[in-house]
Amino acid sequence: AVVSTQSTGELLHERDTEITELRDRLENRRPRSSDEGMLGELLDTSDDAPRSLIFYKQQHQYLLEELGKMKQLRETQELSLREKERNEHVYVSEIDKMRQENRRLTRNTSRESANMEYLKNIVVRYLALPNGSERRQVLSAVLTVLQLTPDEMGQVKHKLSPGWLG
Repeated sequence: AVVSTQSTGELLHERDTEITELRDRLENRRPRSSDEGMLGELLDTSDDAPRSLIFYKQQHQYLLEELGKMKQLRETQELSLREKERNEHVYVSEIDKMRQENRRLTRNTSRESANMEYLKNIVVRYLALPNGSERRQVLSAVLTVLQLTPDEMGQVKHKLSPGWLG
């Protein structure tokens, strides 16, 4: 019983010494303002730290790495978003231009359709008329609707007999 009391006393003395050393280490370190600093101090104490502190140190390092990856991913995605927003502006502008062009072409097509119908009616009327002054007037209308160039007009005048176009 004397031996076990003596070894228990020695063991208690060793543990008290370890506790005192740990307290001294903590007091001698510079104070930090955040909880992360306190955790960092505890994790940096020594290699003989208990296993749970080693586990927490590893977890802390892993989480810091993951945080770095997430920050990098966020930055990459923000850059991509900004680029897409710039491109969206260009695409919206192009779409507006295409819509305007589509409306213009639709108007022109409807005008051409109306002009074609008018031209058809004039040609039918021209073909139905006997030779004479009325036929010359209709031919003038046809040439106006066709919007001939001066050269084309000269060719037509040359082919027709004199006096047909006035």
